[in-house]
Amino acid sequence: MDPTRTKILREEFVKALKKLPESARQEIIEALSSGTEINEATIEEMKQILSKHLAGDKVEQILSHFTILFWNRGAEFANRQLKRYGITIEIPPHLSILENETLTHLKNMQLDLIKGLSEETKKALAFQLREGLIKGESIPKLTERVKNVINDTKWKAERIARTESMRVFNTAAEDRYKKAGVRKYRILEAIDERTCRTCIIYHNKIYRFDDPSAPRPPFHPNCRGTIVPVIVEDPEVRRSINQESREIAFDKATEIIGKIDPRKFVSDEENITRLATMLKQDVRFRELLGSKASDTAKKLAIETIETFKREFTHHAIIQALERGKKEGYNLIDVLKVKKRGRIIRDLKREIHKAGKSRGIYLYVIESKKDGRAITHWKITENKYRKLVKEG
Repeated sequence: MDPTRTKILREEFVKALKKLPESARQEIIEALSSGTEINEATIEEMKQILSKHLAGDKVEQILSHFTILFWNRGAEFANRQLKRYGITIEIPPHLSILENETLTHLKNMQLDLIKGLSEETKKALAFQLREGLIKGESIPKLTERVKNVINDTKWKAERIARTESMRVFNTAAEDRYKKAGVRKYRILEAIDERTCRTCIIYHNKIYRFDDPSAPRPPFHPNCRGTIVPVIVEDPEVRRSINQESREIAFDKATEIIGKIDPRKFVSDEENITRLATMLKQDVRFRELLGSKASDTAKKLAIETIETFKREFTHHAIIQALERGKKEGYNLIDVLKVKKRGRIIRDLKREIHKAGKSRGIYLYVIESKKDGRAITHWKITENKYRKLVKEG
């Protein structure tokens, strides 16, 4: 699902940008096929053709047009979100001086990317043509080299369009929220089979606008994430806070228990006290829970230590600290696969499961005796599909 409802507009932007290298390709291939000798002068002419199409006035016109469109869409989206809480902001008929300045910065960021792509394409084209000439290749083979270079450029132009359109959209939305006096925002991702682990982890997380280090989408090329205002503690906001608080508690508990020598006995009460202290000292935990942080820390510490005792062996916790940290997963993911994963093998003493959690595939082995996870490791999607098919 696309929370921004801009899929059609993004496709139009992509189409407009991809036309530029395509027009250059047609002109370059015509020049190659004209019968003129291909030499250094010809290569320079072809580089000029690329500059004309990828760094000319047409590019600036396209970027200006779509930057304004995505800015307006982002502002409209923010207004709809604010209206849910009874907040209405008048949209003036003309952009303010500050908004125009921001739009200029956003457009120029895109222009720099396209100009950089133009220079990159010129170098790639010149290299490919020179290499082909050295090898004595025919015009059809040189033409194929040109097509490959331009296809790569079209792919990169598409990536710029998709990523930067969301940057403009989200900047406009943030501008509206701040004007309405909103202090916090929640990250909202498009959750489907294409959603990456980074976006899944950030999904529903809450941050402050006045924190310059707080993450904001887009997080990577082609990112589809946006932001919505946090005004009251509605059920969705409470759910987000509880979920992230639990994730923090799991990570801290893994650190505490994973570092305990297996030969040493440490009481549950000692682990609970240490965990509660670490939670109270955690900046992010305090930011999420505010005045409730101290009381919640003790309660969550008890729940987490009980969960760890019930669900994981000490070995599984140590693995999460060492292997899991290195491979980018934690015991939240292990627990999800343990609870909801597909059974791959049902042996006398063990049950083997595989599954997906927050964009990552895991293999988990649990004991039949007490139901605790014994060991776990990361697997590829292909490996998961093969295991399911064989099972």
